[in-house]
Amino acid sequence: ADAVVLGAKVTGYSQSLDGVSAQITHADGRVEDVAGTLLIGADGIHSKVRAQMHPQQPPIHWGGAIMWRGTVRAKPLRTGSSFVGLGTHRHRIVFYPISAPDADGLAEINWIAEVTVDPSHGWQQDGWFRPVEIADFAHHFADFRYDWLDVPAMLQGADCAYENPMIDRDPLETWVSGRVALMGDAAHPMYPTGSNGASQAIVDGRVLGAMMLEHGVTQDALAAYDAKLCAPISAVQLRNRGAGPFGLLNLLDARCGGVFDDIDAVIPPEERAEFMAGYKAAAGFAMEALNAAPPTIAPGARLG
Repeated sequence: ADAVVLGAKVTGYSQSLDGVSAQITHADGRVEDVAGTLLIGADGIHSKVRAQMHPQQPPIHWGGAIMWRGTVRAKPLRTGSSFVGLGTHRHRIVFYPISAPDADGLAEINWIAEVTVDPSHGWQQDGWFRPVEIADFAHHFADFRYDWLDVPAMLQGADCAYENPMIDRDPLETWVSGRVALMGDAAHPMYPTGSNGASQAIVDGRVLGAMMLEHGVTQDALAAYDAKLCAPISAVQLRNRGAGPFGLLNLLDARCGGVFDDIDAVIPPEERAEFMAGYKAAAGFAMEALNAAPPTIAPGARLG
C-alpha cells in the first residue's frame, strides 16, 4: 500500500557508502528523506535527479518544431492499421488508428501535425503543453488534400488539440553515479520522431531488471545497465534530431517534390527497406532480431 505516494516529488538525493537517501517534497511543503539501497531517477525531462547528477547540463533543447496532437473518429486507411506520414520532417502530418473499428467502420485515429519555425527567440508560450483551437494551426495543412484523404476535413472533425514543442536534451556520457541511475526521459529525452520514447523507457526497465538479476541490487547492476544502453541510445537521441524514419519523406521530396505515379520508380523497394532497417536497428526495433531474441528477463525470474 505504501509503494506509490501521490502528491510528492523527489527534489534531491544524497549518497553514502551504505546507501542512498532521496529527498521527498510533499504537496503540503513537508520534506522527508527516504533511505534505500539504490535510487532510480525516472522523473522525466525536468528530472531533479538528473540535474543533481549533471549540474552543468545545458538547458532543454528546442530545434523549432511545434507539434499539435489530437484524436478523431474516422475510417482507418490502407490496411486498417497503417501508420501514415505526409510531407517532410519540417512540415508534416502523421496519423494511425489506436482502436479497433466500430460497427460503422470508424476507429479512434491519433494524429500529430507539425511545422518547424525559427527557434532563435526560444519557446514563447507559457508551459510546454497546452490546449489550442484547430483554427490556430489548421491553415498550415490547407493544401494537404488528396483524392484518398482530406487532411483539413479530418482536422476539423477532431475532438481536441494540444500544442507542444518538440524538445529533448543533449545526450549524457553516463546515466549512473554511484547508487543512482536514470531511466526513461530522465536519461534520454528524445524527439518522438520514431515513436520510441515511451517504449525505450520500458526497455530501460527490463534491462535494469536483468542486470539486477545478474548482479543483485548493487552498484554493479547499475554500471552494467549503463554500459549496455547509454551509448547506443544516446546515438538514437541524436539520430532523432534529424528526420529519423521520416528521412524517407525528405528523400522522396528531394527526388520528385512528392508528386509521383509509381513510388517504386522514385525510391525502389530495396532502398526503402534498407533505409527503414537502418533506423529500426539503431533504435532496437529490428523485427527479426527482436523475435529471435530470448526474453530480457526469463519468465518467473525473481531476485533472491
